[in-house]
Amino acid sequence: MKCPYCNTEMMTGVLKSGRYIQFQEIENGKKKEVAKSYMGGAKMEGCLCPQCKKIIVDISLLEQPPTR
Repeated sequence: MKCPYCNTEMMTGVLKSGRYIQFQEIENGKKKEVAKSYMGGAKMEGCLCPQCKKIIVDISLLEQPPTR
């Protein structure tokens, strides 16, 4: 995949965390869970641009119930 910011080829991989991956709004502090694992090791597939250091993840599965 090409980076939409700088057009460099992106690396495909996995964004990992302990048990949850959350996004927190700066302005009002609201949190949105984007990945969860009941056994630990939450992860999301995504792409990393080595040039401009941006990560792109697909959170379209967010509305589905978490899998065990």
